[in-house]
Amino acid sequence: MKALLQKTPRWILILACLALFGLVRTPFEERIRTRMVADELLLPPPAQSAIQQMSQSALMGTLGGLRTLVSSYLVLQAFDHFTLKQWEELRQTYRIITSLEPGDENHWRDVVWHIGINATANMQNDDSIPEFERNRRFHEYAISAIELAEEGIDNNPDSSVIRQQLAEVYREKLKDNCETARVYGEMIGLSDAPPYAKRFHGYFLAQCPGKEREAYEHLIKLYRVNEQNRLPSLIFWIKEMEKKLGIPFALRIPDPYPNLPGGRSQRNGKESPLQEGGINLP
Repeated sequence: MKALLQKTPRWILILACLALFGLVRTPFEERIRTRMVADELLLPPPAQSAIQQMSQSALMGTLGGLRTLVSSYLVLQAFDHFTLKQWEELRQTYRIITSLEPGDENHWRDVVWHIGINATANMQNDDSIPEFERNRRFHEYAISAIELAEEGIDNNPDSSVIRQQLAEVYREKLKDNCETARVYGEMIGLSDAPPYAKRFHGYFLAQCPGKEREAYEHLIKLYRVNEQNRLPSLIFWIKEMEKKLGIPFALRIPDPYPNLPGGRSQRNGKESPLQEGGINLP
């Protein structure tokens, strides 16, 4: 036993002692917290289930000021999981990281990127796994990424960073234009919203069945309020909506169909790629 203790790194022993101390005191603190909530001396925790809050409280109470240090170590460990394509281990590691620092939007962004983009891409390309299982895992990872993003937004309601990553999952993986439009719409007005949020909200709204009128009104407003908004992609989608909605010719914008990067000047029933802000648009 003595030899084992000598071989064990000191930091592991310290963390073990802290964990033991935290496990002993957590039930006592939880009873006090529950009583204070019942007596209306303390507000209940927002946007989390009781189990999640207890887990987070245990971690915070156990590690105290060491949370950032432990979180940084776990981020490195998560990168190893990413390198080895150990997606479940990565997801569980980030579950601890986000519990330690729920107010750090970058942790939520990273786990959504890993699970929603990297893990799903791995399932699309890994021929060593049967197709039906790859499809099952792809769907599972995409839904998990969305749930993680929504949880991150609950903890960081003014974050556009998390929403940008969520929009990418809806756009690139699930091909859900309606949800993509919704998420970009939520970014509008946020202090750190990307400059293209208003335009992208309109672009994807234009591809959401039943939302053509709303998309047209949104895009034409952008067109009229500022000439700098009159990018080829904006003009393209306005003209598409004019055709679908049967806008009278006298009321249509005078611009011709733009020459689109990598595509034709007019769709003529075919998809034309658009690119803006480094993002390929359908």
